[in-house]
Amino acid sequence: MQTLPVRRALFPLAALVILALAAVARADDDIKSGIAAAGDAKKHDSDVVIVLDETHVTVRPNGIGEARTRRVAKVLRDRGARGEAVQRFEFDPKTNELTLNAARVYRADGKVEELAVHDAVEQPAADRTIFWGSRQRLLSVGRLEVGDAIETIVTKTGFNVAYLEEGNGEQGTGNSDAATALEPPMPGHWYDEVTWSAGVPIVEKRYVVRMPKDKRLQYEIYNGSLRVAVALDGEHMVYTFEKRDIPAWKGEPKSTARSDIDTKLVLATLPDWESKSRWFHEKNEAGFAVDDAIRAKVAEIIKSCKSDEEKYTALNHWVAENIRYIGTSRGACEGYTTHPAIETFHDRGGVCKDKAGLLVAMLRVAGFDSYIVMTQAGSAVAPVPADQFNHAVTSIRNTDGSFTMLDPTWMPKSRDNWSTAESLQNIVYGTPEGIGLSITPASGPEQNVVKYESSCAALPDGRLEGRVRLTATGTPETQLRRRLAGRVPDERRQVIEEGFTRLAASVRLANLRVMDPVDFSRPFELESEFTADGYVVGGGAKAYLKLPMMQRVLADVLCGDWEGTTTLEQRKQPLRMRATRRLEIRETVKLPEGWKAIELPKARTLDGPSASLAFTIERTNGSIEYRCDVDVKKHIVPPAEYANFREVMQALDEIAGRAVVCEREVASAQR
Repeated sequence: MQTLPVRRALFPLAALVILALAAVARADDDIKSGIAAAGDAKKHDSDVVIVLDETHVTVRPNGIGEARTRRVAKVLRDRGARGEAVQRFEFDPKTNELTLNAARVYRADGKVEELAVHDAVEQPAADRTIFWGSRQRLLSVGRLEVGDAIETIVTKTGFNVAYLEEGNGEQGTGNSDAATALEPPMPGHWYDEVTWSAGVPIVEKRYVVRMPKDKRLQYEIYNGSLRVAVALDGEHMVYTFEKRDIPAWKGEPKSTARSDIDTKLVLATLPDWESKSRWFHEKNEAGFAVDDAIRAKVAEIIKSCKSDEEKYTALNHWVAENIRYIGTSRGACEGYTTHPAIETFHDRGGVCKDKAGLLVAMLRVAGFDSYIVMTQAGSAVAPVPADQFNHAVTSIRNTDGSFTMLDPTWMPKSRDNWSTAESLQNIVYGTPEGIGLSITPASGPEQNVVKYESSCAALPDGRLEGRVRLTATGTPETQLRRRLAGRVPDERRQVIEEGFTRLAASVRLANLRVMDPVDFSRPFELESEFTADGYVVGGGAKAYLKLPMMQRVLADVLCGDWEGTTTLEQRKQPLRMRATRRLEIRETVKLPEGWKAIELPKARTLDGPSASLAFTIERTNGSIEYRCDVDVKKHIVPPAEYANFREVMQALDEIAGRAVVCEREVASAQR
């Protein structure tokens, strides 16, 4: 990480100023030559190529940024013409002001057509579940042909995330009082996060920041390199980051978040995470006030609880199950300011931050030392203290100074106070003393168990009859509970029957016993008898059958994130699954009298840093007994460990697909 106070330019200031001015004031001829030099679909194998993507940000002393972005896109195929025919610009009028400065089309024949930017149509941006009033402007470009290019110049003034200061930001032309009235969440501070690739190739990309020279800017470049220049220009430090010939982003199946893989630039003026922690605490404390209705509800919920764990579990469950997930706007404060707990309680609705805030308030009523927490679900947070969060949760500070994590947003239909799918997530606690960037505990495979215990018999007529008990904990348990909850018993049976078709299409269930999916008193369990006609195949002296529970009934629910994880021979990007996992299979298969198993799947033992498998099988008194144990030790598998993971998964599938070969005695075969 680099912290850069005022210092000498990295190369002569005059050259840097000339370069910057040339980039900003590039003439039509320069654009035309860039478009011509960009090439065609044969060169890029793409519908569109971005000829130029440059943003110039001027940061004001109060932390507000004015970002002027120029984008030039060249159409290479007909599909690209359709995709570029309407230009879309999204913004939040409470926190940003958007000005569409100019738009023009560079025709392949050399003509340049100015577009009437005042004809752009403004409308609400598409929202689902969270309704925070985002807007969008749509500019119709008209018919484009292969070889044409569209240039847009847009200025956005404000701050980057819609949160925390009640403002009166209104949409305008760029010169209204709205922009001056805006105040960033942390007055005086600015941040940004920039990824450097797109779904199409980019010929040239540039990002320039003009910062008051008395502001210290931290920045770091991750997952790649950029050309960097820093210079003093009067009262400003000018930071220039650029890169050329960026290929189109191509993600691999089930990879980690693009922001964890793609070249990324993170910048911030905030000195450290402790400052962010204290600020987050101060901004939210007032919202945790309670009224008599909340106090009464807390007393009702915990009245029969005998331990602290029972109390916070009961409160977490109540918020999870009774506060629906829906986001409504309270102005520029949205994002990481909770709605008042009293409001959330009486509305019975809110997003993650509001649910987390209500739980903080209720826990404090119950006597716990509780605080709200910021986290990033699904991707990592860079060490530079820029806002990189998409989720809020709740914590309890224990007497030894450690924290217990609770998540009422991810807890519905779950026994987990803290989801095992939230393993190793970066977090920032909102505490009065301030705590640095932290990380949640790892969730091991022993916390996410799928266990099959089965006893079955192959019958002389080819049927398979048996009984299985399925137990699940952690993430697979939550997945199964959620699949069944909200369905009447007959519909639950249908879900389970569909899951059993992995065993055989002809399978029939009997005496099915399914635990109530909202009974959280113990791990989820179901038991059932099953019959599958024609499971044993073959005629004459030999018969063939696969090991029944190795087919992993209901695996689409319990281990659905394993599907498609081994399609690539090698990986360049990490593989991400929902959580770690432990699979335990214990099964006895009784053979008909006079049958002898002459070929069995081979015993296997594999172990590595990301996954392991242990499979043993033996013949015992006319039966086959086997056990299979698989551990997926990491929910994110680095490319260097993918071979180990893939070998284990393929071995598991091989064993499941390998038939047991049985030899019938002559008299038995004749019967």
